[in-house]
Amino acid sequence: MEYIEKIKPIVQKAGDLVMSHFRSDMTIHRKKDHSFATDADLACEKLLKHELEAIIPGSGFIAEESGSQDGNDFIWVIDPVDGTKNFSRGIPYFCISVALMEGQEIIAAVIYYPAMNEWFYAQKGFGCWLNGKQVRLDQPKWKEKGALVVVSDFRIRQSEFLATIKKQSKLAGTYVRFRLYGAAALDLAYAAIGAFDAVLFENLGWWDAAAGVLLVQEAGGFVGQYDGTMINRELKSLIAGHDEICKMIISGL
Repeated sequence: MEYIEKIKPIVQKAGDLVMSHFRSDMTIHRKKDHSFATDADLACEKLLKHELEAIIPGSGFIAEESGSQDGNDFIWVIDPVDGTKNFSRGIPYFCISVALMEGQEIIAAVIYYPAMNEWFYAQKGFGCWLNGKQVRLDQPKWKEKGALVVVSDFRIRQSEFLATIKKQSKLAGTYVRFRLYGAAALDLAYAAIGAFDAVLFENLGWWDAAAGVLLVQEAGGFVGQYDGTMINRELKSLIAGHDEICKMIISGL
């Protein structure tokens, strides 16, 4: 996995930088959409862009803090700190997310969870890996233990939406519990290893989704929009996880 071997040392540097700011005083930068970034977000993104561009000179970027930058046919998709609000409050559920696209195809992905030193990574055609061990979504945990589904902040306030999913899961002979953790890229990584059975989001930035999409796909899981169409960078919705439960949920939406 030539790309992964080159990306991981750079992401490790980024992770060390982010953790050096964790639970310390930090400056908050307000954005036009009322979200915010910290000094760590900005410094981490700058480091990632500088060092990743050296792997493929002339490559482009889609990054949360600095937007899009045109380049050649290769594009880096970066979220320097996914879960910034958690990070800024001293909650250790956040990650660094990097994906590499060639044209419209995601070909490599690394998600690093620095607080737990967990590495999720995938390269197109080489499977999904967690800390050196390949993982597959072959054995559904939800049939025995009940389903664990992560939903967006918007949806967790819509009882009708959640009731529909509960009904569908009941028809499949299981029950469901919902979670909201505040770091979509890390949620997708956990869906790729089967810790979460499905994740459902709306209006994500591509930097939130790209790396996790490849992880789930390479683990043999389902990735699509709520209407069943394929995911691309203009996504309006995203459902990902174990194939059977995702399709079951879609059938009821």
